[in-house]
Amino acid sequence: MQQLIRTSKPFGAAIARQRKAKGLTQSSLASKVNTRQATISDLENGKGGTRLDIVFAILAALDLDICLQSRSAAKTRMSDIF
Repeated sequence: MQQLIRTSKPFGAAIARQRKAKGLTQSSLASKVNTRQATISDLENGKGGTRLDIVFAILAALDLDICLQSRSAAKTRMSDIF
């Protein structure tokens, strides 16, 4: 499922949903990516400051990818849905 995310809050919520769907705790995910549980918590709560390499490690551990597109393309595609 694709999801349009433009700020840290929905990004963190999406990470939390996927983590829970995979049956992982914050601590177990943190262990997989060699970081602290507090880092996972901060990311899931939309706090900034998480290093980009940690973000990509978390995405890989959760079997997620990021797809970049222009905002005009996103607006066009969203309008096709409604």
